[in-house]
Amino acid sequence: MPTPNELFRKPVVGASCERESIFTWEQPDFMRLFYKSELGTARSSIAIVAISLLCWGAINDRLLAKPTSPQPKTSTSQPLPALDTLIVPGKRVGAITAKSTFADLVKIYGKQRLSSKKFYGAEGQVELPATLIKLGNNRSLTVVWKNAKKLTPFQVIIDDPTWKTAEGIGVSASLSKLRQILGEFKITGLGWDYGNQVINLSPAMQAKYNGMGITVDADRAAAKKFPADFRAVSGDSVTPAASDPRWKSLKMRVSRLSVSFPEIRSPKTRT
Repeated sequence: MPTPNELFRKPVVGASCERESIFTWEQPDFMRLFYKSELGTARSSIAIVAISLLCWGAINDRLLAKPTSPQPKTSTSQPLPALDTLIVPGKRVGAITAKSTFADLVKIYGKQRLSSKKFYGAEGQVELPATLIKLGNNRSLTVVWKNAKKLTPFQVIIDDPTWKTAEGIGVSASLSKLRQILGEFKITGLGWDYGNQVINLSPAMQAKYNGMGITVDADRAAAKKFPADFRAVSGDSVTPAASDPRWKSLKMRVSRLSVSFPEIRSPKTRT
């Protein structure tokens, strides 16, 4: 590509001829000046030249302009501080306790990570306000409030495997791990409102894990592979022991934890 100096040289006075020449430029043909045969033609030619020069100058400026780097996007969210992810049944889920309020959640996690939702109890008997805490990478907690004032948490629902008890009970823990920690227990039949729940703990374990609910679920692929086993442990009429061999073929794992606070009375159910 020619340089600007090659395109814009000094004008050279044209030689005399029948038509009076104004001047010519040593530049590409599309930029050459017209010869005038009369004054009106000359003025028109000058106007065309002026417009051409303006257009060429704009194009040339764009060609010579230095490319600008895209400005980095600024994020409005603040970095999440290191989290306390310890679950103490009946006492706390990280920094969330029986005395935590919505304002406390804003201070701990930032308002931009909180969103409102509804919580529905089994059989639709309870409908309560809740706050979803979005922690990124499909991680979340849900705080269910006793009422719309959001001053008293009724329950904290954990779907995030990061949160665990001191003994290692957390989402995705295997059934065999639960048995190692809790001893023997039973599981309500799968697939109904009160199903999939760990129940009938020993008195010692019941006291230690008071206020914590444990929900378990079958691996989907395993349930399809062993449909007879899945049907045998499903429904509201069965409560198989954790030692039942059919659980092993279904690859049972913890799918959800819930922590409630015994000192807080349960909300009234619908009538």
